[in-house]
Amino acid sequence: MRKSVLRGVIATTVAGTALVLTSPAAMAEPKHADCPQSYCSVVQVDGFPGGTLSVDADVHGDGKSRWQVWGPNGYYCSGTFEAVWGPGSWLCFNAPAGRYSAGVEGPQGPSNIGLRW
Repeated sequence: MRKSVLRGVIATTVAGTALVLTSPAAMAEPKHADCPQSYCSVVQVDGFPGGTLSVDADVHGDGKSRWQVWGPNGYYCSGTFEAVWGPGSWLCFNAPAGRYSAGVEGPQGPSNIGLRW
């Protein structure tokens, strides 16, 4: 009996510690949008703690495409890619904490964009 109670206490302690040590940023939900047209955006995504921001984007068609990210204090990050490459992920470094928006534009829709951290 004592052994099973001790096992329960240890399991509860380990689970509780894992929840406390996991930061809210690590548990943040990704924000994304799926759009039928060639331009797609997510606007005013709150809760980014600062650091590295990941951008996921996809468009259709053949030709150049561009993704852009706007943040606090004039922060801006962007990149280009070929639509035929398919879905991709890129990183924005040294991004300050705060609210972010992002957009992607390609030769044709549908398109999608997401931010995650």
